[in-house]
Amino acid sequence: MTNILVLFSSVLLTLSCSKIQVYSTSATNSKLMDNFWVFETDTVKITYEFWANKGVMSFSVYNKIDKPIYIDWKNSSFIHNSNKMNYWVDEEFSTLQSYYGGYYYKGPLLKPGYTVGTAVQTSSSKMVKPERVTFIPPKSYYYRTQFYLLPNDFFSINSKVAPTKYADGEKPKKSNSYREVNYNHQTSPLKFRNYLAFSFSETGQTFFFVDNEFYVTSIKQMKKNLFRGRFIDEDDYKSYYTLPFRKPISFYYEIIP
Repeated sequence: MTNILVLFSSVLLTLSCSKIQVYSTSATNSKLMDNFWVFETDTVKITYEFWANKGVMSFSVYNKIDKPIYIDWKNSSFIHNSNKMNYWVDEEFSTLQSYYGGYYYKGPLLKPGYTVGTAVQTSSSKMVKPERVTFIPPKSYYYRTQFYLLPNDFFSINSKVAPTKYADGEKPKKSNSYREVNYNHQTSPLKFRNYLAFSFSETGQTFFFVDNEFYVTSIKQMKKNLFRGRFIDEDDYKSYYTLPFRKPISFYYEIIP
């Protein structure tokens, strides 16, 4: 997967003075596979990617077995610092967009492994009721992106934290710096869980549950030029840069002055 982020020229001009915080994560019961957090049983394989502005709970579920499985969203939750967020609410979609006061993700579906553009954000006015139970056929994937990981504000870093030098690999003499704060599971300012209810019947009342927990292990604060990395190319609509800090298990927050 390429480490390229699409940045639109108008956005770059507006945000040239902004700073970026990059949040790294760890997992309590998922394994790191090809730079993704992956949880796997004999029945399902769940792959996570968080990389986006504010972070997103983006994941795929692969049905490994030879019969259908179902996810019951009414009995599933996204849990943000012990606060329960419902995946399914008995209301129409346009109402849901403001239901969680900023937690609800309004952008396009993000599939793990796909490049994310910072300027890509859309909203929908279509009135539809969300699906309560999702059918996943045998040997097939289902994708979902619904919640922001950092919806309302960023975490401040003390200015007394000593800067860390970051050297450009292709230009050893050129370096920049960032400030970093590290955490463990106990001290982490952000913990979040994906709690999913699975069944082998669409109307079944017997579930098996998956509860995947993640937490922030470090926050790096840097200038935008360091975050976006080296210039690669441009066309009539956008410019392309490397992203030296980009990882599927990390996310970022743009601090706009």
